[in-house]
Amino acid sequence: MLKKEIQDALNEQINAEIYSSYLYYSMSAYYASVGLSGFSHWMRIQALEELTHVQKFMAFIGDRGGRTLMQPVDGPQSEWESPLAVF
Repeated sequence: MLKKEIQDALNEQINAEIYSSYLYYSMSAYYASVGLSGFSHWMRIQALEELTHVQKFMAFIGDRGGRTLMQPVDGPQSEWESPLAVF
């Protein structure tokens, strides 16, 4: 069984990973809107990688008798000054 403080920290990390995925999807949408389909695709791949981290954390918690508690995720930035500013 996981200690509460460890479970809480892991759940916070899950939230951070989901936010990161959300941000990468936002970046992808921005790149698509300015006609940079290659960059858009690359950002979608990064978003999926973050979701893979979420799955691993959830499995880790579950395998140790803990519980994943989903939290609200803040909305990511959606506008940038330029494609370079995204990076």
